[in-house]
Parts: sequence; C-alpha cells; structure tokens
Amino acid sequence: MLKKIFLFSFGPSIIWCVIIVVGSFISSSNVPSIAISDKGIHFYFYAIFAFLLALPLRLSTKRAYSFVTTSVVVLSIGFCLGVLIELIQHFYVVSRFGEYFDVLANTIGLVVGLLLCEILKRKSVL
Repeated sequence: MLKKIFLFSFGPSIIWCVIIVVGSFISSSNVPSIAISDKGIHFYFYAIFAFLLALPLRLSTKRAYSFVTTSVVVLSIGFCLGVLIELIQHFYVVSRFGEYFDVLANTIGLVVGLLLCEILKRKSVL
C-alpha cells in the first residue's frame, strides 16, 4: 500500500527526472532546434521538476511538510542533480559540455517552481 502511495505521489517527479537525465545525455546533434535558448530550457525543465516534487510534499493528507522543509528537500535534490549532470557532461560526454550558467538556470528554475507551487497552494488552487 505504501509503495502505491509513493509511486502515485512522486511518480510524476520521478518520470520528469528521468526525462531530464535522458535529455541531458542525448548527443547535441540529435536534439531538435527550437526557438528558446538553452538556458531557458534548463529553467523550464527544473521549474517543472521542482513543482512536481514539491506538490506531494506540501499537499500530503497524512503529513504535509512546511514550506521551509519542502524547499530544503527540493533545492537539495534539484541542485545536486543539476550539478551532477553538468559534471558528467563536462568530463564524460563527448558531444556535451558542462556549464556554470546551466547550473544557475537550473537553480533559478527550481526556486520559481517552488514559489509557484506555494503560491497556488496558498490561493487554494491546489
């Protein structure tokens, strides 16, 4: 029973994390060209990740965590994921490069995703 609740609660954030990881290691020649900048993609992907990860932590019926606790968890996981991906890209992936500004865009996206989740929760939209 607990496994079902966990998968339904955190399933979307886990799936989105897999999408981020897979997308981060695809050869840059296989990535389709779109009108948004690379940093914008990092921002949006991590904002969505933070929102999906914060949602079950803030809205749990059994134990909803405070905004501060949720922020620490989401920012820690998201930041470590982003830095790890950038380091792997820099040292081990031939066609990709790790960049400091990607980490910055990821972090800003995480903060915006967290704030969006909190604003929608306080306005009783969620």
